[in-house]
Amino acid sequence: MVGPRKRHIRLGGIGAVLVTALIGCGGGSGATPTGSGGGGTPKTDITIGIDIPFHPIFDYLEAKSDQYFAGKPYTVHWKVLDATTQVPAFGAGQLDVMTTPPSFIPRVKDSYGIDAAEFFPLARWTIGPQLLVPVDSPYSSLSDLQGKHVAIPPLKTRFGAEEAAVLAQTHQNIRSYFNLEETDAAAQELTLGRVDGAIVEAPTTYPLLQSGKFKAIWSVHDAFWQAFGDPAVVNGGFIATLSFIHNNQSFIKDLIAAAQDVWNKYQADPASVNSVASQISGIPAAQLAVVGQVLDLSSMPASERRITPQDVNTWKQIFPLLAQSGFIKNTPTNVAQLFVVSP
Repeated sequence: MVGPRKRHIRLGGIGAVLVTALIGCGGGSGATPTGSGGGGTPKTDITIGIDIPFHPIFDYLEAKSDQYFAGKPYTVHWKVLDATTQVPAFGAGQLDVMTTPPSFIPRVKDSYGIDAAEFFPLARWTIGPQLLVPVDSPYSSLSDLQGKHVAIPPLKTRFGAEEAAVLAQTHQNIRSYFNLEETDAAAQELTLGRVDGAIVEAPTTYPLLQSGKFKAIWSVHDAFWQAFGDPAVVNGGFIATLSFIHNNQSFIKDLIAAAQDVWNKYQADPASVNSVASQISGIPAAQLAVVGQVLDLSSMPASERRITPQDVNTWKQIFPLLAQSGFIKNTPTNVAQLFVVSP
């Protein structure tokens, strides 16, 4: 077992446009999932959607789409949506591929009757949401804050990580474990001294930690590492329906190969990738560089740039927690079918 790949980054304040977007991408592979069906034909027009407009690798891939998919028997189209419109667009068949965390795959099934799987990871929790307190706080652990006033962004806007992590560690629902305040101003509540602690995620955490006035005493990564022994839990990426994956194997392989090539370029020269990505997203390259650090794009080893059996095993343990917390209705009966594990 390898040790946890923790990242302790200290960055200055960045644009608020980044705050809501760093949790919705991930997944990797190339094998055909079981139960994918068949009988269809490959598509000639393929639409890929993303709910965050500033993932450098995705933006670069879009910018160089004609280059990567030249001469292929299909045409690739791209759509940038938001967290409220992407899943409905996927459910309506307007997207063939989208980016989302694994926690949303059961919701897609419940809402639209769609069987989908994650096949390439764009991000992993190597820190994840953190619990911050003032540096002079008497509280130094999660258990110290049981029953205390803790702020968090509205759970309905989140992806289930905090709910699963607290439940995994304490065996209690986050809503009852803390005197929980769900608010879009969780960081502000902490800075104004109105709460004992706040659970927030990068990049919101960075200016707070850099100020020297606050410290992190717990993270989702810590809880998942303790519960599952997973150093980097996959938290989102490309997904598609099982039938699409089955019937479009050549495209899936091409997309994965292209994404890996862009990732290699990023790790060799992130500035050049960010420069191109900035032209697509309209986000300054300097902010894209922050995104790259938040997502560990430069540090992500090749072994984690794919879906692995570890990912399946970890999510077999996370899904029941999400069901117990109420984030999803039921635990999926075949978790392995929700991921396409790389050979």
